Amino acid sequence: DSEEEKPDFTETISWTALNRYARYMTGKKAKYGSGNFKKGIPADSYERSLLRHVDKYMRNKYENGSDEPNEDHLSAIVFNAFGIMHEEEQSIIENDKS
Repeated sequence: DSEEEKPDFTETISWTALNRYARYMTGKKAKYGSGNFKKGIPADSYERSLLRHVDKYMRNKYENGSDEPNEDHLSAIVFNAFGIMHEEEQSIIENDKS
């Protein structure tokens, strides 16, 4: 069995970063529910949220901002980017069914 064209999870994922993201997501379950992204969130909603978190992260880091200083804005950025990718992939799957 060839490994050609199969995703390589051991060499392409930072398990340290993934662990941080998992902690972030686990902390959000009480507020948003488990796997809430699976219910479908419009891509433009993810995009707006992604940009708000980029803005807060950058202002906090480079301009001594204090926008939600206890929020993990980088994990929120990842969540929104993953959400956009999820919706794009779901759309491809739906189109393949038709």
